[in-house]
Amino acid sequence: MSEQEDQFVPAVPSINRCPNCDAELHGQFCYSCGQNQKGIDRFFLSIINESFENIFGSDSRSARTLLYLVFRPGHLSVEYFSGRRARYIPPLRLYLITSLIFFFVLSIQTSFNSDVNLVKGSDEAGHERKSLQADIDGLNFLFLSEEENQKLTSTINEQLEKAKVRIEDNPGEFISEFLDLVPQVMFFLLPLFTVVLMLFYFSSGRYYTEHLILAVHNHCFLFIVLLLSNLLDSFGNTSLNVVVAPISAVVSIWIPIYIYLSLRVFYQQGYFITAVKYCFLATFYFVLFGIGALLVMVWGVMTL
Repeated sequence: MSEQEDQFVPAVPSINRCPNCDAELHGQFCYSCGQNQKGIDRFFLSIINESFENIFGSDSRSARTLLYLVFRPGHLSVEYFSGRRARYIPPLRLYLITSLIFFFVLSIQTSFNSDVNLVKGSDEAGHERKSLQADIDGLNFLFLSEEENQKLTSTINEQLEKAKVRIEDNPGEFISEFLDLVPQVMFFLLPLFTVVLMLFYFSSGRYYTEHLILAVHNHCFLFIVLLLSNLLDSFGNTSLNVVVAPISAVVSIWIPIYIYLSLRVFYQQGYFITAVKYCFLATFYFVLFGIGALLVMVWGVMTL
């Protein structure tokens, strides 16, 4: 090795005890706290290169986790409860990273698409507003007095009018505000859906945490492939559509297949019973997500 190459090799301090926890050292990593003893008093490019290797290297936790997450349904969850955890990104951290990237990119795309039109033609929209107005005016909660019902109706109508003006003036901003609330809703819906998952697989004898980890991994997969699908759709009107369209179709087909196989791999039940449970679980999930999205929309309108 030449002197020039040698200067980029990070040096391990010649110390006998870990500076972090004072445990005796027997190598580059402390057996007690896990701290890497490589010093940072070296060339900046060397540190940057090491960082990228840790993230994108073929033997890195990130690359391994991403590969298994996308192409091996249920594998990460099985590995996690088999005790092989250090080689993969922890489930909660993986969820936070993938959801953050997904909604961040979605928010940026919405901000640039300022020509989004959420309001229909004047006649049709006016007719719809009248129908909505009539429904709202007909609200009558038994646990409220007549005066309280009228006040509630008036407040809702005022907020709907504000929402209409906001949508017409700046639909992109309205959608962005809506998207800002969706991650929190999905995060709180996750444990609720896990309860449903636990009920459907009650006979499996698995703990709630085990069902939750599978749900977390499947959501991480959805964030990644939906982001990929969304990015592919952005090339739909370009000359690359010939290449992009088949890939997008494969991604769309892979999503339901993946979720089904993840249930099959993790719970080890038959193909038919897994298919039946998969259909019911998908229905429950969309119902929960629909309720959550509706609550977000109501909250957004009422807090304008």
